[in-house]
Amino acid sequence: MIDPNNPPSVEADEVVARYVMQRRHVRANNTVKPDAFIPHPHRELSVTRHRGAAEEEIWAIGKQVAAQRAKPLMGRADIEVAACETQGLLVKAAPLPENPNHANVTGWPREKHEQKHRAMELANRAMFTQYPE
Repeated sequence: MIDPNNPPSVEADEVVARYVMQRRHVRANNTVKPDAFIPHPHRELSVTRHRGAAEEEIWAIGKQVAAQRAKPLMGRADIEVAACETQGLLVKAAPLPENPNHANVTGWPREKHEQKHRAMELANRAMFTQYPE
C-alpha cells in the first residue's frame, strides 16, 4: 500500500478501481455501464489506486467500502488513469485513514449530459472483475 503520509502523484499509466455495488451497473456480459462512473451526487468520483497494493488488499478495501455503504460488493471496474485524462478528468491522490490508496477523479462538468458522455467513454475502457467470494 502507499504511504498515506507521502502519497506519490498519480501517473497516467496507473490503474484505478471503481468499486461496483449495484447489479444495475453491470451488464449480463460483465461489461460496465456508464452509471458506475457518474460522480452523482458529488463532483468527485472515488477510486482506489492499484499502485503498491496486492490483489487481496484491493478487494479488502472494496469490502470495507461496501460495508460502510451497507451494500454488497459486486466487483470492481478497473481503468487506466490515462483514459480519465483523455476525457479531461484528473485523478488526484486523496489518502484516507482506512484507504491510503484512495484517489478522486475530478474535473467533471456540471451538466449531466456531459457527465454521462464522459462516463460512457470510461465504461467503454473499463474492465469489470467480479468479486471472487
